[in-house]
Parts: sequence; C-alpha cells; structure tokens
Amino acid sequence: MTDFNTTLLREKFVIRDAFVDNKPRRQQETAPVIALSNRIVLPLVSKDGVFSETIIVRAQNMHSCARMAARIVGEFQDVGPLLTRLHPFDWKYAWLSITKGYETKYNPNRWVAVYHKGRVIFEDGETQRHPFLDIIEQCDARNPDDYEKAVNVAEDAFRQAGKIVTIQHDSNVAFVLNYSPAEARGGVIVRGPNRTMTFNFTAKAKAGRPVKISQCLSVAAAFLEGIQMAFQVGMIKQKQSYDMIDAGSDEGNKGREAAEKLGRLNGAIQQFENLLDVTYRPERPDFGHMIDEAQAFAKQSLAAELQRRMDAGESDKADWVS
Repeated sequence: MTDFNTTLLREKFVIRDAFVDNKPRRQQETAPVIALSNRIVLPLVSKDGVFSETIIVRAQNMHSCARMAARIVGEFQDVGPLLTRLHPFDWKYAWLSITKGYETKYNPNRWVAVYHKGRVIFEDGETQRHPFLDIIEQCDARNPDDYEKAVNVAEDAFRQAGKIVTIQHDSNVAFVLNYSPAEARGGVIVRGPNRTMTFNFTAKAKAGRPVKISQCLSVAAAFLEGIQMAFQVGMIKQKQSYDMIDAGSDEGNKGREAAEKLGRLNGAIQQFENLLDVTYRPERPDFGHMIDEAQAFAKQSLAAELQRRMDAGESDKADWVS
C-alpha cells in the first residue's frame, strides 16, 4: 500500500427514550442504554491501486482492536484482498492467535466484530457486544464519508420504527497513524485513573528494511496494553505489600502473569526499535516507572480500606498509611 491513515477511537453511545408513555421523558425517569466500543477503520488499497477494501474493526479493548487491525492489514499486504479469496481468510484463527494466553484467561468479556459495508463478516464474543453498535455500522455504510452522520441516521431509523430516542455520542482518540512509504508517524493517547499519557513515535526504514503498517499497529497495541498492564501490576504489588492478597491467590497469580506479559510486550517494542529507525517525542514510555506510579496511586486509593482493616483489628501495620 502507499499512504495509509487511520484512527483508533474509544466510543460511548448513550441512548435515551425521548418519550415515556407518550409524555416527554424526565431526566431520571428511565435509565439510558449505554454501548461502549473501540473502533478503527482500515482503508486497504493494493500497491497498484487495483484492489481496495474498507474494513472496520470494533473490539472490547484498545489493544485487541489494534492487534486485530494489524493482523488484517498484514494479511492484505502479504497475500492480497481478504474478501474475494477462493479459500476464505481464517478470521477465527486470527482472533484466537492474538488473544491466547493472558487475554483468554483473564478477560471473559472480550469480544470483536469485523465489518464490511455495514455487515458483520466476523464476530466473536458477540453476546458481550451491544447490538446498537451493529446499527451504527449499518447507518455509517449509508454515509461512508461522514461517520458523525451515522448517529442522526440511527435516530431517524428508530423514529421510522416508531421509537423516539436521543443518542449521545462521545469519543476520544486512543491512537493515530499516518503512514507513507518514507516514514510512519504514530500518536498514542491513554487516559488512565491517575493521569493522561500522550506520546508520538516516528519510524523510518533501516538497513533496507521498509516500515510496514502492520508493524506500527502492532507496536501501538503493545504500548496500549503495556500501559494497562503496568497499572495492574503496580496495584496488585501494592495490595500484596499490604497483605490484602496472597501471592498464590487468583489476583496474585494475575499480577505475576501480568508482569510476565509486560516483559514480552517490552520485548516486542524493543524488536520494533531494532528493526527500524525509531524516535519518540517526548520520550519512550517507561513501564517500570509506570508501575511505581501505580503503586503510589494505590497507596492513596487503598488508604481508607487499610484504615478500616486496622480499626477492625485485621491489620496492625499502621505505619503503611501515610
């Protein structure tokens, strides 16, 4: 492919009934319906410009969404179009290969949906996905050049079906990729409980090895998951230091395996840096420092629970509360 631009969005749709029993809805009268998702659009074009496919990936978390996107783009670059093959692409295998291990073991709520022209062409964990997301993709397919119009189209569709609703759409950017054959530029924005992290990377060819779009999407997934893992590891480590959990408990095992996964993610990022000429601005995120920050955050957030335990005689380590 030549130039390629995409954005990974974190989305929240809030759907409210405008009328209840034919009367204007009051603010607290009925609970709204909330649909959450991460979404990335993949405009795939062959090098000669003859073949093109636009595929959309939605998933429960950011790193799985980016990783599935990387697998799809890599397959398109290496083999060709996915939707017109004599032997269909194995979507299930692709999804299982990127979620095996830690994700499968510790995230029962994982799901993914892949769309083409508003139609689901692959899904897994579909019972976890809100059906409204499929409606939005169908509405977007009617106006493929203006995603924001999909909400208005969805409201019109509900109205035609005899149901008046208002739809609030909130989105924020998690990752942006601008790629050209000369270089790729990526920007990562992660909003955590204690701070928002933003950094950019630029990747250029090195020793005759060109930059691949799939590489950039994969490293973005590694950073997105690594930041999440670092927070989990720090929180669990602090709980262990307070004797709130045992090392051999389910949560203790989760913390240990999260630390191991974090090491593998860091290795994948280092491999990306070894293969290409990579620079960061302001600097490359330090997962070790993030773990320390998470522990400091845990001290504050766990202080009340620790005090309760001491008051109840369940702990005598009063010097831990600062």
